[in-house]
Amino acid sequence: MRKQRKWLIMAALLLVVSIFPHFGAAEGDIRVLAEQDAGDTEASAGSDESAAAEEQPAEEPVEEDTPADTASDTPVEGEDTGEVKLYPVSAVKEIASNDAYTMYIDEKTGNIRLVDNKTKKEWLGTPQLPRTTMPNNKKFMDSAAHVKYTEGVDTVQTYLAKEKENKLSIEAIDGGARITFTYTKEKLEFAMEYRLLEDGFEVTIPESSIKETGVARFVSIEPLPFWNAAAKTDEGALFLPDGSGALMNYKETHPQYFAGYSEMIYGADPAYLSRTNENIIEEIWRQSPAPKESIALPVFGNYRNGIGSLGIVTKGQYDAKVNGTPSGIRAIDYYRTSTEFVYRWDDIIFIGTSGQIPFFQGDWIKGDRQVRYMLLQDEKAGYVGMAQAYGAYLQNVQGVLPSEPSGSAAPFKVKLMGGILRDEVLGDTFISMTTFDEARVIIDTFEQKGIRNLELTFSGWSEDGLYGDQPDHFPVEKKLGGSKNLKDLAAYAANKGVKLYLEANYARAYSDSDGMKKSKDAIRGMDREAAESTDYFIGSRWNNDSRMFYWMKPERVIARHLNKELDSYKKLGVAGVHFDYWGDTLYSDLDRKSPLSRDKTASAWVNAIDAAREKLGGAKVDYGFGYMLGHIDSIDGAPLDSSHFIYNDETVPFYQIAVRGLVPYTAGAMNLRDDWNNELLRMVEYGALPSLELTYESTSKLQRTMEDRLWSSEYKQWIDAAVQEYEALAPIYSAISGQAIVDHEKLAKDVYRTTYANGTKVIVNYGQAAVTIDGTAVPAAGYAMQNGGE
Repeated sequence: MRKQRKWLIMAALLLVVSIFPHFGAAEGDIRVLAEQDAGDTEASAGSDESAAAEEQPAEEPVEEDTPADTASDTPVEGEDTGEVKLYPVSAVKEIASNDAYTMYIDEKTGNIRLVDNKTKKEWLGTPQLPRTTMPNNKKFMDSAAHVKYTEGVDTVQTYLAKEKENKLSIEAIDGGARITFTYTKEKLEFAMEYRLLEDGFEVTIPESSIKETGVARFVSIEPLPFWNAAAKTDEGALFLPDGSGALMNYKETHPQYFAGYSEMIYGADPAYLSRTNENIIEEIWRQSPAPKESIALPVFGNYRNGIGSLGIVTKGQYDAKVNGTPSGIRAIDYYRTSTEFVYRWDDIIFIGTSGQIPFFQGDWIKGDRQVRYMLLQDEKAGYVGMAQAYGAYLQNVQGVLPSEPSGSAAPFKVKLMGGILRDEVLGDTFISMTTFDEARVIIDTFEQKGIRNLELTFSGWSEDGLYGDQPDHFPVEKKLGGSKNLKDLAAYAANKGVKLYLEANYARAYSDSDGMKKSKDAIRGMDREAAESTDYFIGSRWNNDSRMFYWMKPERVIARHLNKELDSYKKLGVAGVHFDYWGDTLYSDLDRKSPLSRDKTASAWVNAIDAAREKLGGAKVDYGFGYMLGHIDSIDGAPLDSSHFIYNDETVPFYQIAVRGLVPYTAGAMNLRDDWNNELLRMVEYGALPSLELTYESTSKLQRTMEDRLWSSEYKQWIDAAVQEYEALAPIYSAISGQAIVDHEKLAKDVYRTTYANGTKVIVNYGQAAVTIDGTAVPAAGYAMQNGGE
C-alpha cells in the first residue's frame, strides 16, 4: 500500500512539473491562439508556444546580428563573476538627439533605447535579458510591437521574429525614424514612427501605413510592449489608471497569475454585447461583470530603480486598452505595461437557434494612433511625479485652465430628486419627492444651520419625472410646480448665492419614453439591431429586462433635442446643466447607415457641452472621463478607489493629483456610503468635496419605483449630520481650496499624508490607534491638518 502511495505521489509531481510552464500562458481578454516557433512556420496554429519553447534547450543561443562593438557600449554583467550572463544591449544605432536625450535603435528588431545626455541614465525598449531566457521568449520580448490579427474566426498573436519571412525597413524622419513592419505570410503591413521630444518621445502608427492585402485583418497593435520593463527584483511598481489609480509593486514571489490587467480606456463600449456582459448563456440571458472602476484618464506608466516613464495615449485612446502584466505570465519574469490599439472589435451575435456566433468588424477603425512617453528620474520617478507630469500636460498641451478659484469657500453639493412614476396594479402614479417650493425650504434650512454656499442639482424635474419622456426634458412637471415655480426657484437660489443645475439625460432613454423612437434614435449593435441596455438584479447580476433602455445616437439627439432646449434652460435662469452619462460612459454606433466611432461620440458631446456652457454658464458630469477635462466646471462622484484586482497592491490618488486645482470634484454622497468612516477619510485624503443626495419626502415613497439606490434620503434625517461633518471639515477645505496636490505619502501602515501647493498638509489615519506625525496628533480613524495654508 505504501509503495502504491509512493508511486502515485511521484506521478502527481511529474504531472505538475510537466504542465507548470502552461500556467502563465493566458494573457488578455480575447482568445489568442498559441504562437509558433519562428523557424516552425508549418506547425499547426493550435500548438502551444510555451511548450514549443520548452522543447528547446534553455541555454540555446539566439542568432545575433548585432555589431561586434555592441557589447562595449553596455558591459555584460556576470562576465567574470560567475553570475548569470546578460545579452548585450542591441539598440546601438543613433537616430536622433536633442539637448535632453539621445535615441538609439536596434536595426534588427526596430526597438529603441533612450539615454539622458546629462545623467546617462537609460530607458530600454526591452530589458537586458539573461542568456538563460527561452529563445522564443527572447524574440517575443525583443519585438518592438505585438500584433493580433484574424482570418475570420479566431484571433492570432504574432510579432516580427516569429517568422523568418517577416521584414522591417528603417528610414530617417525629422527627429527620429520610421520603421515599416511587413508580415509576409499574413500580407499585413504597418509603420511606427519614433520622434524625440524635449521631455521624452512619441510613437505614432499612421493611418496611411495600415495595409491588408490578404485574408488576414488587423485586430490590434501593441507598440513597445516591454518598454522600461522591470525585473521582479527591481524596486518600483507599474502604475495602472484603474479608477483613481493603482500600483502593482514588483515582488520576487507572488501567487500564480493566469492573466494581467487589460481594460479599455474610458470603459467598455455598451454597443458590444460581449464587452459589457460576463456570461451570455442565451440571447435573453446576460450577466453583468462584477463591479469595477473604469479607466478615466488615457495614461499608464512604470518606474524602477529611479527610472520612470509615463505613457499618454494622445491619438486613438477611444479604442485602446491599457495592459499591465505581472511577472510569471508566459514564464517571463518581468513586469510590463503598455497600450494596445484596437483596430477591430469582435462580438457575438445570435441568428435563429444557432447559438453564439463570433463576429468581427468588417472595416477597421480609422485614424492615427499615438503614445507620448514622458521620461522621469529620481524623486519624480513615482506615481506622484507621473501625475504631476500629466497635470502639466493637461495645462500646457491640452489647454485645461483652472476652474476652481483659490481661497473660495468650499461648496456643499446637494442633489435633489423631484419625482418619479410608481407602478400600480393598473397603470402608474406620479410620486412627488421634492417640489420646487420644498427645495426652497431645504435651502432655507441649510442657511439656518449656517451653510450658505450650497450648489444644488435637481433631477427628475421633467414631465413624468426621472424616467419621463427623455430625451425630451420639457415641459417641466406640473405636479412639482411647473416652469414658473422652477424659474422662481432658480431666481431664489441665485439671490441666496446658490447655484442651481438641472440634471438632463441625452444618452440612455427608457424604453417606454415617448420622447424616443427606437427605430430612429437608438444606436445599433453588430447584429444591426437596436442596442439594448438593461438594468441588472443587484444580487445575481443577471439582466432585468423589465427595465429596458436604449443608448441614443449622439449627433441626432443633440441636434433634435438638446440644441432646441438650450433656450428653455436659459429662460429658467439656471446656472447650468448636469449631463448624465456623458462623463462615465462612452459608446459607438454600428448602424451601417450612420456609423459613429467612440471618438466621434466624445467629440459630439464635448461640442454640445461647450455650447451649453456658452449659453448657460455652466456644465458638469459624473466620474470625469479625460476627454471632458477643460470643458466642464465640476465633476460629481470622481473616482476615489480602484477595483482591487488581486495583482494590484495599492490604491493611489493619481487622478486627484493630476486634476486638483483644475476642476473641483466631489466624493460620493455621504448618505449612500457603504463604509461611513473609511469613505470619509478617503474623501479627506483625496481632497474631494462632500455631497448629498436628498429628497424632501420620506424615502419609503420610492417603493415600487425604478429608483432603488436611495435607501435613505429624507433631508430631515440627514441635515444635522451633514452640517456637523461640513463644519468639521471647513478649515481643511478652506485651506486647500483651489490648491494642487504636490505630494502624497504613505507614512506608516494605514497612515497617509497629502501635501498641497500652499504648504497645507492633511494626514489621515485609517488605523485603530492614534499616531503622532511631526508633533501633530492624529486620532485613530481620524485626520489632522498641518500648516493650515500658511
